[in-house]
Amino acid sequence: MKKLQLSDILDLAQYEKRRKEIRAEVMAMKANRRLPVNEILTLLFENRRTVWYQIQEMVRAERMVEEAAIQGEIEAYGPLVPGPNEWKTTLYIEIPDEARLKATLPKLPGVEHSFYARIGEERIRAVGEEGRSREDYTSTVHYLTWTLTPSFLRRFLAGEALHIGTTHPFCPAEVEVQAGLRRELASDLQAGES
Repeated sequence: MKKLQLSDILDLAQYEKRRKEIRAEVMAMKANRRLPVNEILTLLFENRRTVWYQIQEMVRAERMVEEAAIQGEIEAYGPLVPGPNEWKTTLYIEIPDEARLKATLPKLPGVEHSFYARIGEERIRAVGEEGRSREDYTSTVHYLTWTLTPSFLRRFLAGEALHIGTTHPFCPAEVEVQAGLRRELASDLQAGES
């Protein structure tokens, strides 16, 4: 997928005029790209459009007009755009009850390093961004990169069942990826070739 550049970002006035329609489009897209792994862990498979939207919303929220500030947002979020043969995901720890969330986060350090994708017996481990877990605590948001081997990619595109899971001892889980998300991921991989 083509990386984001400053010229891709709409100015505040342009974005405000189109925000309602853009937001509806991206929320629908994100709904198809979310994968609940269990009752507390959800993955969002990012693409160029979802990352672009995140940057636009940050520019809007902070009322950014200076190119250097906007470029800073591109540099912060731009790495979430997948490259060739990659999936990039945002991992959310979703526990609405604040007391339960505070009690659970100390049980989840290293969760960002526990994810895998599996087709048959072949597994690809996700690589989590460093610095989001401490020995006794973790963040509620993590960023993961999945680099697909040629064999894994071939099997995925051939339609073999894809499973995503976590081996974290507090909440091990595995789910099968359904057709809608599979289509999105296949489309991402085809876009990554260009």
